[in-house]
Amino acid sequence: MIKTLMYHKVEDFDKWKIAFDNFKPIRKKAGEINYSVGTIHGQPNTAYVINGWKTIEAFEAFVGSTELADAMKSAGVLELPHTLIMEEMESK
Repeated sequence: MIKTLMYHKVEDFDKWKIAFDNFKPIRKKAGEINYSVGTIHGQPNTAYVINGWKTIEAFEAFVGSTELADAMKSAGVLELPHTLIMEEMESK
């Protein structure tokens, strides 16, 4: 499974979280398997998302979509996300 960690500054975490939750059907349709979301310690308006994806291609298509870019803009994202792409070898 592919896991991704993305984080970025947002205007207001609560506003961003509502938009994130509303985008769930689109993420699932794109190939998201699961997610974890929160803030960076000591930075309440820096949101992070850890996702599991079916394939790297599914993630790349999702993250490159104009639909995501538009949603991020309207959710108050202030910068391009910082992204790590990981290949999970084991999970218990």
